[in-house]
Formats: sequence, structure tokens, C-alpha cells
Amino acid sequence: MNASLESYIEIVRVIREINELHKKFSSEICDILTYNLSKSVSNVVNEQGIDKDFQILLNDYKSALNLNTISFLEIQNKFPGIRSRAKQGESIREKLIYYKKTHENGGIPINKCLNDFLGFRLMVSNLSDVYEKIKVDDEVQEIISRMYPRIDGNYQGLHLYFKNGNNKFFPWELQIWDASHAGENELSHKEHKQKRKYILLPQNYRDGNLEKEE
Repeated sequence: MNASLESYIEIVRVIREINELHKKFSSEICDILTYNLSKSVSNVVNEQGIDKDFQILLNDYKSALNLNTISFLEIQNKFPGIRSRAKQGESIREKLIYYKKTHENGGIPINKCLNDFLGFRLMVSNLSDVYEKIKVDDEVQEIISRMYPRIDGNYQGLHLYFKNGNNKFFPWELQIWDASHAGENELSHKEHKQKRKYILLPQNYRDGNLEKEE
């Protein structure tokens, strides 16, 4: 079991550092961030797959994330109970096509679909207390773009998003989990990913895209 943060002050420090890192990273590569991500998924997904220009943007963004891995690891080293991961190319493609098929025929904004290109996960000892404090913390509310408690089957978590007020910046996500519920959440995540793969299996066969992308 991962260690968990006990102090709300430390939790807020994590939120601030992720937001500052997102702002710094996004600003440094703003020359490639030319797409308005408030546009709908249907603008970049068609019957043939992902729009070529948008795929180039995704590849460039992923490359930039890979070059900055050390910055993300520094946050993990500073705080116990936190880890990060960058979404793999296969998962990005799956999610876009899944949203096209299942969410308003792709009418949902891209930045609500690809809201976790880079994701952080933080374990805390009492999730309900953390949620109640964040709800009334004006300073934190000014930092994050959105927050919602997600309860889906056996999954329970608090999701926070960072985009620094710019619709050309891909959002990052912080999931806050209660350490006592981590096992159920991990299992729920695996089941959800398998469900998405099952729904997209005919598309993958048609496209000949059956190999896992690195």
C-alpha cells in the first residue's frame, strides 16, 4: 500500500506545485499548442481515425512530456503517496474514438475528453475531509479549473483538473484517493479499460490496429 498524506497543508502544496508545473511546461511549448481544445471531439475524429494534423500535435505533446519526465519525478520525490503517468498513444487514440462513439456522437469538448494527458494520483488518509476542505478553500478553487467527486461502481475518488485558463493547454488531472479504498479503485480502473477496449474491438480490427503502442 502506498503511503498517504495526512496534512491538508501538504495536500495544498501538491496542488500548487502541479499547477505551477503545468503552467511552466505549457507556456514553454506554446508554439506547438495551436489548437483550440474547446472544440468538439468530432472535429478531430472521423471514420478513418484521428485527424492527421491533430495526431501530429498529440505526438509532439507526448514527446515534450517524455523530455520533461524528471520534473514530474521531482514531485513524486517531494511528496509521499503521489505518482504520475503520461497517457500512452494507444490509450489516447482509444479514448478519442470511445468518446466519439459514446458521448454525444463526439459533441463533447476535446479538453473534457483528453483531460488527463498527464495524470497524478495522490493517496490521503481521509478523502471525505479533504473534499470538504477543498470545497471551501477559495485559494485552491482559483487554482483548479474543475473538481468533482467521482463515484462509479466500486470506484471512489476526487478528481481535480488544471489548465491555467487556456483552452490551448491540454489539461492535467490529479486524482485523490483514500488509501483504504485503493485496491477497489485499481480493480475498477482495470475493468473500465477492458470495457473500452471491448467496445472498440471492431474498430481495431477494421483499422488493423491490434498491436499495443509503446
